[in-house]
Amino acid sequence: MMVYILSILICLALTYSFTRLFKFLEFVDKPDGKRKIHKGEIALSGGVSIFFSISLLALLFPDQYFLNFGNKNFLFIWMLSPIILIMGLVDDIKPLTPFIRLTVQIFASWLVILTTDIYLRDFGNLFGLSDIYIGNLGIPVTIFMIVGICNAFNMMDGMDGFVGFIVLISSCALGIIGLEKYYFLTTMVPICLITFLIFNLGLLGKKVKIFLGDSGAMWIGFVLGWMLVLLSQGEERLIQPVTALWLVLLPLIDALSTFMSRLMNNKSLFLGDRSHFHHLLLDAGVAKWKVLIILIGISLAASSYAIFCWRFEIEEHYQFYAFLTIWVFYALFIKYPFLKSQE
Repeated sequence: MMVYILSILICLALTYSFTRLFKFLEFVDKPDGKRKIHKGEIALSGGVSIFFSISLLALLFPDQYFLNFGNKNFLFIWMLSPIILIMGLVDDIKPLTPFIRLTVQIFASWLVILTTDIYLRDFGNLFGLSDIYIGNLGIPVTIFMIVGICNAFNMMDGMDGFVGFIVLISSCALGIIGLEKYYFLTTMVPICLITFLIFNLGLLGKKVKIFLGDSGAMWIGFVLGWMLVLLSQGEERLIQPVTALWLVLLPLIDALSTFMSRLMNNKSLFLGDRSHFHHLLLDAGVAKWKVLIILIGISLAASSYAIFCWRFEIEEHYQFYAFLTIWVFYALFIKYPFLKSQE
């Protein structure tokens, strides 16, 4: 119990320190009256705080949090992830072009593959016919998917608490599935994420409120994306590849629907707007706290389904067809009507 109390205090102290530092350096997010409608200047220290909190706890209490965790590939992913964090921080301070962001994301993904030899070789039995093995073709496919998840999380980071709760729920679901081996996913990671959410939701006051910013959102997408690849491949995989879709259901279907909508309307894929699910709900007059509860509820349901499929060994093609059904339903009956009503 003492370890957990110390962990909470360390996370609180680190997060508060980075908040003050970022405000002093003026690494803050300022409202623009369009997409950014918050009040005051908010420190963009969320991603940095989470990264250093987890890293410090892992160094101070390795036996407690990394019980039976000897996967060196995760360590490589973690050590390479600051490339995305630093790039995102630069982007927060002085916006980078989409080309530069994509180049850095692709480069970081290449480094992960070169150092770990982990990438998507097997999609599993998606259509109920046989397993789909793609071999070396999985290298560009994996890079494309990781870059997509990075940007999906960045696009969805437009509401306090949303991304933090998604990652909290997904990590806990993975921790429940692999409780004995991945103990840190149900202890250390939730402690750090809950600490971030306390600051992010302004529960300690608006003066120490923080945002993830591009740095934190893209970095979280990068780490979670690679965790899902790592845990869904190989003979000792923890989950089926298709199950990973359910752990990032909402960011994934929203990003895919947004990209398709922009392509159909000849708009830039990287143009910021208010066409995401949480924006549509807010613009429709739904109270902010209700929107957050709706988003958390959907994420909980999706992750619970992932656990259910793992526990009862639901066949992969049933999971995949269910995912496609939800995506099509969302795109045709939720997103499209909302966008039309806005027009």
